[in-house]
Amino acid sequence: MRKILFNAVALCAILSGYSSFGQSGNTGIGSITPGSRLTVNGSFGAPYTVVTASGTVGANDFYLAYNGSTNGTLTLPAAIGGAGNFLGRMYHFKNTGTATLTVAANGAELIDNQSGAGVGTVDVPSGYYAFFISKGTTTGTTWELVLLSSSNSVPAAASTYPFSATATTSRQTCTSTVGTGPYVQTEIIYPQGTVINTGNVLNTGNGRFTAPANGFYLFYGATQFDNGAVPGTPAFNWTVLYLVKNPGPSGTILVQSYKANPGTLVGDNVSAIVYLNAGETVSMSGVAQVTTGTEYQVVVSSLYGYKIAN
Repeated sequence: MRKILFNAVALCAILSGYSSFGQSGNTGIGSITPGSRLTVNGSFGAPYTVVTASGTVGANDFYLAYNGSTNGTLTLPAAIGGAGNFLGRMYHFKNTGTATLTVAANGAELIDNQSGAGVGTVDVPSGYYAFFISKGTTTGTTWELVLLSSSNSVPAAASTYPFSATATTSRQTCTSTVGTGPYVQTEIIYPQGTVINTGNVLNTGNGRFTAPANGFYLFYGATQFDNGAVPGTPAFNWTVLYLVKNPGPSGTILVQSYKANPGTLVGDNVSAIVYLNAGETVSMSGVAQVTTGTEYQVVVSSLYGYKIAN
């Protein structure tokens, strides 16, 4: 009897070093004075799962490393009402692969990313990390995006959509403005193609950049108004270089640079930062008036830009 009693006391003494239940209902692991509902005095471990293809996130998942070489989608679990509701459940995603990972809400559910009513999906570019938590709701925004960040100090190109186009030797013939107007505006094209064109955001045929996502974008463009190859070599009365948002009858001029009586040759440049909704466009265009004739030329044109912020 004494032996049994001694063993029981010894067992309680051992367990007291790992777990304690105070009057407050707190539980401690490695602590006899837990100050929180659960206090862990030591390391913490949870599942680390490597995935390489699309699939559904499970109840036993916690940290998922997407190491795919092609774009993939990981779908968050469907919300549950009443018993089984997983309010506060957390998932961590890291894109360790070379393609884009998309984290999607289930069905008609949405993800709260602080940009409005919610989104159905969130893209996690290569090298990026995303942290989600369940809001416990069963309709609307059922998940909240807590953090989306890069492991590198410089954002991934896939998320900033950099582009750079040049037309260094190809001359573009444009129609000049006669008299006081109306101005004849000609978008500058880039027949020699692009140096960088992430996501094919720039159409070199019409010179237009199309925003693939909402955000702030930076643009810089330059050209040379050059009538050296135009018959008669007419001089310019004036030239104007524009950056235009949504070119056309209802387009908006973002910035312009005007040069008066520049002769037969003048270089010019324009730059701007503008907020664009997905699908909106920006292009560079020229307007000029010449002393004789009805045409002028531009050459050595270039345009570059990228997304700088959401």
